[in-house]
Amino acid sequence: MVDEVTIRKRLVELRKNVGVLRRLRSLKFEEFSSSAEKIWSCEHGLQISIQIILDIGNQLLAEREENDISDYADVIAGLGAAGILPKDFSQKIKQMAGFRNILVHEYTEIDLKEVYRVQENLSDFETFGKCIEAYLAADKS
Repeated sequence: MVDEVTIRKRLVELRKNVGVLRRLRSLKFEEFSSSAEKIWSCEHGLQISIQIILDIGNQLLAEREENDISDYADVIAGLGAAGILPKDFSQKIKQMAGFRNILVHEYTEIDLKEVYRVQENLSDFETFGKCIEAYLAADKS
């Protein structure tokens, strides 16, 4: 049984994060890169947003007893294989897992231009949320 309450709470948090990230994305790169607070906000917002995707994915796959997962990229690919996400979309966003690892483990070597560029794909978070909402609605049927 899908724990819809937990998933929906995470989706609400994801939407809030994307709102903040959109405001940061409206800044010119020079303004963004000259402010430690803006950089930290963006990095943390991206990290948490990606983690939300991975947490939801892990939860949905575990409930389906999909156990063939060895890393975070497998979570996103597994969502595509299970039909929870369209396969082409899961392929498109699976690099998020690698970016999350960079934010968490290689934080001293992060390329600010890459962080800034990643914000161009905020609609991927929204698409993910819509796919999960559709899956939850279909699961009730």
